[in-house]
Amino acid sequence: MNRHILGILSAASLMASTAIAGAQSGIELSPALQAAEGAQTQTLQPSKKESFVIGLSNISVVNTWRVQMIEEAKYEAKQHSEIKEMVVTDAGGDTNKQVADIEDLLARGVDALLVAPGSEVALNGVLDKAYASGIPVVIFSSDAGSKDYTVKILGDDVDFGRAGAEFLAKTLGGKGNIIGIRGISGNSIDNDRWKGVEEVLKNYPDIKIIDTAFGDWAYDKGKRVCESLLTAHPDLNGIWSSGGAMTQACAEVLNENGLPLVPMTGEGNNGFLRIWQEMDLTSVAPQYPTWFGQQAVIAALRVLKGEPVAKDYLLRPAPITKDEISKYYNADLSDAYWVGSSLPEETLKTIYAK
Repeated sequence: MNRHILGILSAASLMASTAIAGAQSGIELSPALQAAEGAQTQTLQPSKKESFVIGLSNISVVNTWRVQMIEEAKYEAKQHSEIKEMVVTDAGGDTNKQVADIEDLLARGVDALLVAPGSEVALNGVLDKAYASGIPVVIFSSDAGSKDYTVKILGDDVDFGRAGAEFLAKTLGGKGNIIGIRGISGNSIDNDRWKGVEEVLKNYPDIKIIDTAFGDWAYDKGKRVCESLLTAHPDLNGIWSSGGAMTQACAEVLNENGLPLVPMTGEGNNGFLRIWQEMDLTSVAPQYPTWFGQQAVIAALRVLKGEPVAKDYLLRPAPITKDEISKYYNADLSDAYWVGSSLPEETLKTIYAK
């Protein structure tokens, strides 16, 4: 098992993974994924084909997390001789384009459809159509509201939001003014993370969210957003951030302008972990690993082979704390690397060489 995944697996999970790998076909889902509460296990009729064309519809590669996620999906597809081709489309952040991309993939006759949605509602019609056509539909990394799908693989984003908000609330002693740096407007990940923040802060009436902005989970846009918000609110007490690259940008803006390094929430991103150490930040880093792409490919292949899968999977890894940074930070890789990758070391060094 790739060493980069180890940080989010318990010892029991690792033992289970070893046993599964030795006993079965090599297309097992990660034991870090748990079937969601009440999720049904299903075994569908295996495909009669010996090789498959997989379609993957991605909303965008607007940030480095999404770039790595797609690289993991592509790499995994190449590990299975049964996958003759994987066709990847990118909608450039336009949900109308993503609908058209899915229509095109269906017209090509793909054997399974993987979708990383850009909206909880905009894709529902075309996803219903895809499912009705009889092909497996795997929704991963972010959610869509369609009830018709084969497998869904998500992180617990409400829990992600809660973890950061609870850390801030306790660190600030239940009082203070904070800003929120959110992800992509309308995306289920952003909606759910913010829901977790609001749930926590209802219990802390003396903590005020004085401003918010969307940074698309990207370093460059995050830096512009932080410059604007910190200019307007130089006396803030804390920063809740939906993503590590944006937190890195905010910390750098504070430092560049001689402002106090207030408590802030981060994420399992190599650049953030680096500046967390270098600037001695007060922070915590919830995790959202990029191997959702890899797991979506494996789930589709299991369905096509008639292997049992749950309808819904959920990932809820523990946040990284300050004393654990050395377990995750990789000094040999650039800031763009996101920890918890399924990619082998040599591939990571090729992509993220300094």
